[in-house]
Amino acid sequence: MKVRKFLIALIAFFGVIGVVSTNQVDAASINSLAKKYQYSGVTYLYKMLKLEGIKYNEFPGVEYQNGKPEGIVVHETDDPGATAHDEAIYFNREWNKINAYVNAFVDSKQIIQMCSPNVGTWGAGQQANNRFIQIELCEESSRDAFAKSVNNEAIYIAKLLHRYDLKPDNACDDGDGTIWSHKAVSAFLGGTDHVDPDGY
Repeated sequence: MKVRKFLIALIAFFGVIGVVSTNQVDAASINSLAKKYQYSGVTYLYKMLKLEGIKYNEFPGVEYQNGKPEGIVVHETDDPGATAHDEAIYFNREWNKINAYVNAFVDSKQIIQMCSPNVGTWGAGQQANNRFIQIELCEESSRDAFAKSVNNEAIYIAKLLHRYDLKPDNACDDGDGTIWSHKAVSAFLGGTDHVDPDGY
């Protein structure tokens, strides 16, 4: 499949799950707005930290139960105003104390890949950590910035799905598919009680 098909499906997915108290028309307008923006590309945490003179605290990773990811869990940081850079610095410093880590943070300006998607992380409980890539969407303060972040995340996820030969399939309604919200993990797999990114 082509990456463009992934992108169209994912932007629609994010527009629908990411808009609070709206109707389909508003979700469609977010999708249209998101498609207008350029993809920011990926910044790798270890390179960013080296440039900033900060020690890189390597996360050991979790081995996938089937040798490769089965899909992607979409999270939301629940930390208004914190950028992908802010979150990356915090998690690099504190992951072994807070027992949490994800593969990437995304905001309207950048994607920071914390560790390779070839390894699982500690983001959604034991039932998901050894199955899925996990990505956190940072909370933005404006509609425009939200649309930019949705565009960045959708393209990044499309590239990952393509890389691992995974067909985009929303698991949020039935617990079967390649694109999961943290809420869907809580509902269908258990081991966690989070409901993000739905509220955001």
